[in-house]
Amino acid sequence: MTMSRIPFRALAAVTLGAGLLAGGPAAAQSITISGDRRVQVPEEYLVEDGDTLWDICDYYFDQPWAWPTVWALNPHITNPHWIYPGDILRLRRGTDAQTPDGVVVNPFEYTIGAENARQVTINEGFISEESIDPPGHLAFSPLPQKYLSLDDLIYLEMEDDELEKVRVGDRYSVYKIMHDVIHPVDGSYLGQKVRIMGVLEVATVEKNVARARIVSAFSEMQRGMPITKELNHYAVVAPRQNLIDLKGTVVDALPPQNELAQFDTVFIDKGAKDGVQIGNRVFVMRRGDGRLDLDEATEKRLPWEQIGEALVVATKDRTATAILTRTALEVRRGDRIVMQRHY
Repeated sequence: MTMSRIPFRALAAVTLGAGLLAGGPAAAQSITISGDRRVQVPEEYLVEDGDTLWDICDYYFDQPWAWPTVWALNPHITNPHWIYPGDILRLRRGTDAQTPDGVVVNPFEYTIGAENARQVTINEGFISEESIDPPGHLAFSPLPQKYLSLDDLIYLEMEDDELEKVRVGDRYSVYKIMHDVIHPVDGSYLGQKVRIMGVLEVATVEKNVARARIVSAFSEMQRGMPITKELNHYAVVAPRQNLIDLKGTVVDALPPQNELAQFDTVFIDKGAKDGVQIGNRVFVMRRGDGRLDLDEATEKRLPWEQIGEALVVATKDRTATAILTRTALEVRRGDRIVMQRHY
């Protein structure tokens, strides 16, 4: 789609900035078409070089000051001063807010803003879709205690060919295989739940073992635990626009308890090969009665309700790790997740 160029773009950008500085949070408003407009307002608009929200609203609605409403429809735009060529903007709500499987996604009063959804995440676990071949394991320690933690000295036992590759300063993640992950709905095998226990750094390499210290501890470690090359455990994840509609399931979680709450880590049954990207936000959905156990036919008569929202922080091919950023009710394994395009 092309849009006729407006000669006062630079001035418009300055005006928009002044408006943002002068005003507080944007109040809810509606956009109306003023006069005899010959421009058909599309549901979506592909941003071109030089565009501003002010200009776009002026062109399509004859109301440049209505930019906060368009901004509110596009939570992936974290700063209204900056939109970039290739960004897709939603200019109006579509007439059909229903996903292909019949789940209706309405505006969610528990949704948090894009800036607040940004998470500094610690990756303490994931679903391993393939078997991990560890180069060695945490074998011994001169310390008498059963559980080992931060700054403790340990010895790594490795095969000779692996030990030859080790250098001072190398880091390894210590992990534990928790259990097989079985899909709670269809019973399919998804992989193994892996919990990261901590990180080791090699201090010296001896003839038979590597001496190392624990430099990060997410949980207590024990002798015999396997290691792998250090994984990326810390990342700042900012929301990004969802490019597709998708539905899936919460299949497991890092905590063992059945009831999950805000900031808990969950695993979903959709991953990179399904179109899931780091930074995507998904709604957590459930239907039924909060107290009564209903038969399947009765449950299907009831509507889906949005009970939470999650931010994807890591992806595998067919699974993803997400942080619950908001919950209205406790989230459970088996709950539906819905990704809404352009959210």
